[in-house]
Formats: sequence, C-alpha cells, structure tokens
Amino acid sequence: MTDSNATFGARSIASYITNLALPAGVTLREATASDIPEMIEVVNAAFEEEAFFVNAPRTDAEQLDEHLRSGHFLLAHQGVQLIASVYYEVRGESGYLGMLAVRPDQQRTGLGRTMIQAVEGILRASGCKLAELSVVSVRTNLLPIYSKLGYTEAGSVEVPEELRQKLIMPVELIRLEKAL
Repeated sequence: MTDSNATFGARSIASYITNLALPAGVTLREATASDIPEMIEVVNAAFEEEAFFVNAPRTDAEQLDEHLRSGHFLLAHQGVQLIASVYYEVRGESGYLGMLAVRPDQQRTGLGRTMIQAVEGILRASGCKLAELSVVSVRTNLLPIYSKLGYTEAGSVEVPEELRQKLIMPVELIRLEKAL
C-alpha cells in the first residue's frame, strides 16, 4: 500500500476520491501501525504552534495506536517522505475528522485542503451525510479556513482529559460541521 490505489476495504482509495487534484508526486494511502513513528514526527512538528497553550507534544505512539483501533489515518507521501496525515472515523451517518497535520515546509500549499477533501470523499462514499471536526478556541486562525471549506460552527465539545492534562491556559473546543 504505497500509492493512491492502496486498498481501503474492498475498494481503492482512488475510487473514493474523485476530482481531487493532488500535487505532482503526491500519493495517498491508509496508515498502518508501522507508520506510527513517522506520523509522530509529522504531527508534532505541525502542531508546534500550539506550544503557547499546551506543555507537551500533540501526540505519541500510544495515542496514535488507539486512534488506529477506532478509526483511520489517511497519509500523503511525496516520494517516500510522509508530508501530511488526517484522522477520520465513520460514525453512522456522520463522519469525524481531526488531527490534520501537514509537515511545516508543506504548509500553505493547499495540501491540508486536499487532505480534508479526500477524507470528505471517503466519508461520503461510506454513507456519511455530515462531516464533523473540532478546533481549539485559541486557534482563531482556523475558523476562517474551515469556513471557506464549508464548515459552520455547531456548538462546543468537552475538552478530552488527554488534552486537559496538557493545557497551560483555558481553552474550549468548537465543533464544526458540514453537510456532505
């Protein structure tokens, strides 16, 4: 599973994602447990800007392994290098996506938007009618980005204990949703 035709269930990821313009040389595939070490590096580098409100790295092997048991990660590679990842879960007619991480030197290239659109395609093909995500209230720059992608504010979410333990200032989680 090293390219955009990697299997996802009985179908390929490519069959779930239509009209998606990937940057030259970028391939998508689903993560496996063997990807966790490289994912830790990319996720923690991408989330370094959160250091002003947390006192620990964004993730670790235990958390990523737990996420792989409850959902999936879509990975983007350029050649052999992991450059982006995003977590997603199918929850009946709604899908959740989160932990979008783009390697810092690849940020502001449209790759994050492409990863979200790819996951939305997978969720849609899996029967989801709604996509949900949450953003930290102090990351005010994220709301306009997700708004441009069609997401609207839909309330708040309780801050999970794993995040609460890392906080050095109070935050809220804003729930965003988008009809698929």
